[in-house]
Amino acid sequence: MKKVLVVYYTQTGQAKQALDAVLKPFSENQNYQLDYLLIQPKKKFPYPWSYTEFFDAFPETVHGIPCELEPINIDTNANYDLVVIAYQPWFLSICVPISSFLQTPDAKKLLANKPVVTVINCRNMWLGAQEKMKKRLLDLNANLVGNITFVDRSSNLISLVTVLAFVLKGTKEKFMGIFPKYGVADKDLKHAPVFGKIILDNLETGQLQNIQPQLNQQGALDIRGNLLIMEGRAKFLFPIYANYISKKGTQGSEQRKTRVRIFGIVLPTVILIASPIITIISRLAPILAKKKFDKEIAYFSQNTLREK
Repeated sequence: MKKVLVVYYTQTGQAKQALDAVLKPFSENQNYQLDYLLIQPKKKFPYPWSYTEFFDAFPETVHGIPCELEPINIDTNANYDLVVIAYQPWFLSICVPISSFLQTPDAKKLLANKPVVTVINCRNMWLGAQEKMKKRLLDLNANLVGNITFVDRSSNLISLVTVLAFVLKGTKEKFMGIFPKYGVADKDLKHAPVFGKIILDNLETGQLQNIQPQLNQQGALDIRGNLLIMEGRAKFLFPIYANYISKKGTQGSEQRKTRVRIFGIVLPTVILIASPIITIISRLAPILAKKKFDKEIAYFSQNTLREK
């Protein structure tokens, strides 16, 4: 019997829903054992968040500062044929609980020399977080062989409103009666077992290194030109903002609340102003800089790190 370790974190249950959909071919196959490892911080992150709590998590998330975790409930000496990691990007970075786990000795024991598939559940921006995931897995001597994304299909500006309603108010259905339901579409979840079948078939034949192109053909990755450009700008600015806030204290401290509140106003405002402009640029980029644009799309469609 082959064994699959499933590592995940979820606040709302959405990540588990996507995981279950992807792994349906495994759960229905008696030749596979799925061991689920829910990562739980000792001090739980709130849901819904308050506005200040949400943006106060920004510096530590960007800097990859770990939080204290509850002890894990599986045998770290167990030998797995595959590891699946499901996570959410927070502020273009790996969410703190999963980032924290990846920095533990337990993760080193469980993931070293193992093939890994990542499953991302998010609003729409995941490129920067996955770059950090690649680095973490490389440090653990793990072998990233596949990535699957589940995103909100709404436009960037609409999903900005609905995601804030979701994380700050817990409202997933039509916000204010006019905005669409936030989250992954039901049709995407229904399609998800196709990804699991690809992974299972290649695991059977020992050909996991070949699965990303097959996953891509089935729509596993959502790479949008306007968001690629926006993330490219933000990845340089976010560390600067994170340092600006951190200089006034650690997470939860009164001293930095003013800077947190400023950031909580500036970030959505910048997105609102920049999104239309970047959307226009992204439509011109494939014409004016086709080779460079295509090269970037190709890079984010695979799992190795960019050469320095």
